[in-house]
Amino acid sequence: MNVPTSSRRPGLRAGVRLGAALLALAVSACGGGGGGGDAQPTPTASPTASPTASPTPGPVVGDAARRAVLKDIGERVILPALRDFDAKAQTLAAAVSALSEVPGDVADRTEAQEAWRAATASWQRSEVLQVGPAGLSSGLDATPGGANLRDAIYSYPFRNVCTIEQLAAQDAVVTAGSSIEVTGLGALEFLLFVDEANPCGLATPPTAQQRANYAASAANRIATVAADLRNRWETAGGNFIAQWNTAGDGSTVYARPQDALDALSVALFYTEKETKDRKIACPTGIGANGLSCEGNDVDRVEFSYARASTPALQANVQVFRDVFTGLDDGMGINDLLEGIEREDIAQRLQAELDGTLEAIDALDPDFETAVAAIDDNTACINASSAAEGEPAACALHGQIKRAMDIFRTEVVGALSLATPDRAAGDND
Repeated sequence: MNVPTSSRRPGLRAGVRLGAALLALAVSACGGGGGGGDAQPTPTASPTASPTASPTPGPVVGDAARRAVLKDIGERVILPALRDFDAKAQTLAAAVSALSEVPGDVADRTEAQEAWRAATASWQRSEVLQVGPAGLSSGLDATPGGANLRDAIYSYPFRNVCTIEQLAAQDAVVTAGSSIEVTGLGALEFLLFVDEANPCGLATPPTAQQRANYAASAANRIATVAADLRNRWETAGGNFIAQWNTAGDGSTVYARPQDALDALSVALFYTEKETKDRKIACPTGIGANGLSCEGNDVDRVEFSYARASTPALQANVQVFRDVFTGLDDGMGINDLLEGIEREDIAQRLQAELDGTLEAIDALDPDFETAVAAIDDNTACINASSAAEGEPAACALHGQIKRAMDIFRTEVVGALSLATPDRAAGDND
């Protein structure tokens, strides 16, 4: 993805930044070096009061700090992720359209598959950032400014492949009114990566041309929504970035900066409830509250057809870390912890996030293979408890659980952040 990464390094402390700014002002106020010209008599110095020592700069706290953190996250993480996905969604639409011209062309299909991989990996960053227009407009865990645009792009875990087949056979096309179960990146994965001629056993299955036509309409719809979502955030468009940046100081969406931080906190719980529980715990058979996950099953991984689950996990955890530590020298949530002298929490969470990313990197060759290799449930539970050893997929669950436990208890408690209604009372 052509989005900046944090290179897994800590964000700069707000106090350090403030100290640097004050130091720069002090330097600029000092006189420069001597110049030429005639010598002048030295004037008699007038008595002056002793200067008052400047206070030692400390961390920025309060609403000013919260807005500064929100601004950096919005401008350096959220909006760049949407721009990157928009560009890749347009490329995906063009590639699938080309495939629909000659459905049997192997090169065109490979190009469409690679475009899907790139777009999906890019979107997985925004999956964790469902604030503003991407988020829900009503119901459980609705978010301020929500416009439900995420579900039109990717509706995981909802997908009905046999209905997709039926619609393709009927020459249907994806529109704004289509069910989320039959469109988006999930539908495209099925259409682009499944080779079986009649996987649902339909009396009249769709032809290759019909499937390609339906895929093209789905890709075009994704591209349209991707552009809409990005434009709603852009300054030259809906300018939601201004609503985000001015929370509690002119924003009509967020009355307080804490309200925007609460929305962000609820969004970040995606990494707890979806990444940790649904994407890792359920396929490995470890299980989680509210999910039926008996035994390990590769069919329960996020992308069983394309075998693209590893980069999705990587993107989810990486963007969580980017929000927490800050990106490109910007501020992150850790700066708020440092402002209340809780660097200890920030350092421990960062270490566990880095450990999680390393565990994902170590999957060989991918998460799907690691899930299939599980042959002993007791060994799996032990690896999860220790957050190391084999099976690797189970150890990964234990590692990400360590990180998420710190976030949902210590970080949320220290900063008085909101939690999703669906996570209430959940101690997984």
